[in-house]
Amino acid sequence: MIIDDFLKFLGHVLAYGGGSAVVAYLLFQYLGKTWIENKFAQRLDQLRHQQALELQKLRVEIDALLSGALKLQEKEFLVLPEAWGKLDEAHGLVAWLVSPMQQYADVDRMNPVQLDEFLAGTEFTESQKDEVRNSHDKGNTYRGIIFWHRLHKVKQAFGNLQCYVAKNGIFLPPELEEKFSKVSDKLWSAVVSKEVGHEAKDWKMQNEGWKKIKEETEPLYKSIKKDIQARLQFHGRKL
Repeated sequence: MIIDDFLKFLGHVLAYGGGSAVVAYLLFQYLGKTWIENKFAQRLDQLRHQQALELQKLRVEIDALLSGALKLQEKEFLVLPEAWGKLDEAHGLVAWLVSPMQQYADVDRMNPVQLDEFLAGTEFTESQKDEVRNSHDKGNTYRGIIFWHRLHKVKQAFGNLQCYVAKNGIFLPPELEEKFSKVSDKLWSAVVSKEVGHEAKDWKMQNEGWKKIKEETEPLYKSIKKDIQARLQFHGRKL
């Protein structure tokens, strides 16, 4: 098409008596214009192709970011209830351990048969059961042994909480992870006060554990609950 147009144009020039110099000039001018237009068209096609590639690359990057953000939200959505469950269990058991209002079975009023039946339902070792049976103060002996069983249960729950948060804290918002760390420290402090106070028979120190739960741990516990509820509702709307 371009050759046909050029020959037609050249025919018009020769028809009007254009000399060789004129023909050469017009030929240069025409070909130069055509070359520039062709180069421009080629460059424009290259730019369009490059732009299409850049747009495709950008789409891939955006899709990857959105996919990563969605996966992170899904993971947090799973981690939050589990973390709360472990905190709730640990908090409840610590409060139960350090509470000044403790309930114990009245083993002193049990006859030997009743005592054997009762001890069979406990987690006591056989030596501990014998210790209660043979004690002159069965009630006090029983309360001393049951305390260590309760303490062991509390420490297990506390350990589960710490391990879970340490493993999955990366999926929690930094502020919430920090609150979990603080509440763990306060729970442990209450447990230590109770344990040391029990060994030293220091009721004031034991009561410090209960005071820490009510004055320091409870507000933080409720704040974490509120934060988790808000995060779960947020993710529930997004997912």
